[in-house]
Amino acid sequence: MKKNKSVILGILIIVVVCIATGCMFYNVLDSTDFKEHFGALGYTISNDEESNYEAKSYLVATKDDVPFKIEYYEFETEVDAKKVYQDYKENIANYITTDSQNKQTEGAVFTKCVAVSTDEYIVISRVKNTLIFIAGTNDYQEEIDTLLEDIKY
Repeated sequence: MKKNKSVILGILIIVVVCIATGCMFYNVLDSTDFKEHFGALGYTISNDEESNYEAKSYLVATKDDVPFKIEYYEFETEVDAKKVYQDYKENIANYITTDSQNKQTEGAVFTKCVAVSTDEYIVISRVKNTLIFIAGTNDYQEEIDTLLEDIKY
């Protein structure tokens, strides 16, 4: 009987750790998934734009009726994604016209920074070796949040 309790306790600990660290809820969106998902939503996907960073894959999703673009990076390693995330975060003042309130969320495989100013709403979201950057306006905050929730970023 004690052996069964130990096995059940061990399984329970593993499940709790996976839930707490986010391992069970974050799927990496590869470039094909990004193209399919945002293409289905009516976005035009381009891989012709100049990237600010060296990446395995760089895609930009745009739509005529929204004033923001969704930049997607896929890097060779998670360390590269973390470096670019940090660089975006440190240079967020380049995208904001007034002071902003920044909120950062961290987990085992993800990091997310949301900057809200008088006019701008900016999200930098990294999951494993991928990163999504959106520099939008407050008017589109709900739409941006919904887009990211749908892909679990």
